[in-house]
Amino acid sequence: MKRLLLILICLIAPAAWGQASAPATITEPEREQLLDRAKSLKAEAGRIRTEAQKQHAEADSACWKKTLVSGCQADARRAYLDGTAAARKLEVEAKKIEREVRERDRATRQAKQAEEAPKRRAEREKKIAREREKAAGQQERREQKTTEKQQEAQKASARARESERARQEKLEARRQKEEKAEQKALEREKKRKKREEERARQLEQQQQAQ
Repeated sequence: MKRLLLILICLIAPAAWGQASAPATITEPEREQLLDRAKSLKAEAGRIRTEAQKQHAEADSACWKKTLVSGCQADARRAYLDGTAAARKLEVEAKKIEREVRERDRATRQAKQAEEAPKRRAEREKKIAREREKAAGQQERREQKTTEKQQEAQKASARARESERARQEKLEARRQKEEKAEQKALEREKKRKKREEERARQLEQQQQAQ
């Protein structure tokens, strides 16, 4: 039993000291060391439990050869219970260490997240700025295209108006030309009639003179 208690103290004491002085976060070497310790505690607990069961079975069998069978069996039972109790203490300590590792893993993740938060925030802000810049560029290009279309439409409208004005000018010039031609024709007709009237008057005068 003294040997079992000595083993128990040697295995538990470093773990308890590690828990008391352990930081909130955990490094990979520390993690491996604690898990190895928990594994060793579990293995030792299993060995103690198996040994206690074996010694109890052997003692119980040997007690039947002694005079005080009941007293012998009671001693063997106490030794067995002491052994299983020591094993349970080791198992409980192993679970505490595993729980500590889980808690420190969580603390490490949280610390890492807190440490990386400004970087992630800066990256997120850069991404937002890039998206805004991209959106502004797209909006500027859309507005430029709209302006170009409007300008092209205005140019097309101006060309159409200029074409219509030129057409109207041509029509007006043709109309004026036709009017002038008609005026000249009328003047020629008047002159012809006047000459005919003059000849007719001269002819009449000649006839009267005869």
